[in-house]
Amino acid sequence: MTDSDFDDTDFAELADRVRTQSADAPGSDTERVTIRSLESLDADALSALLEMAETDHDRPAELVFVLPTDATEADSSVAEADLSVAELEDALGHPVRVEESLPEDTVLLLPTDAVDGVELVDPSSITCGVVGTA
Repeated sequence: MTDSDFDDTDFAELADRVRTQSADAPGSDTERVTIRSLESLDADALSALLEMAETDHDRPAELVFVLPTDATEADSSVAEADLSVAELEDALGHPVRVEESLPEDTVLLLPTDAVDGVELVDPSSITCGVVGTA
């Protein structure tokens, strides 16, 4: 997938597909997405998600964060920490992309070629953080 294809992704639908592909799905022997619960969507939670993902992925250098728009608005804990997207990228050491259509309780961490539109090409390379769920 090229970056322009990634630009055309429907992130709301992609998030729905990702969230149904849990790595903990009972009885499943297929590759699944890793889903982790987050207490909040802040720099500490993103760092913890990244640390976990880097140990699980073959290509940790290619990981990109996809955050909901709400994560970077003034009332969010990421914004309250006075971190712009560029500062967050510097702090995390990975690109950060903000997507309006991504549900506000979801963050994705993946290489751009792990999806093709909303199709999960490489589910095991996708990590999803969901705020406030077990």
